[in-house]
Amino acid sequence: MMNTDYLLDFDHKEEAKKQIFLDHMYKCSGREDPSHPMHSLYTGLYQDFCVREAGPLARERWFEMQEAIRLYEEKKLQPVILE
Repeated sequence: MMNTDYLLDFDHKEEAKKQIFLDHMYKCSGREDPSHPMHSLYTGLYQDFCVREAGPLARERWFEMQEAIRLYEEKKLQPVILE
């Protein structure tokens, strides 16, 4: 008899989201093009995404936060109170 305990925690929605995101990264990397040197390979795809897409966004977000801190310290920005 086959052990299927690992299926108890299987979340098909999360697995589908993983595949959708993999497809997004694959398309954005240009690997759909048969002439791409990494065509049909997923190796390094996440690292490439981090450098090309997420990294620049995270960098800009960091500068936005630094500016918000500066404005708050200069009393030019009021704190947001979450209820």
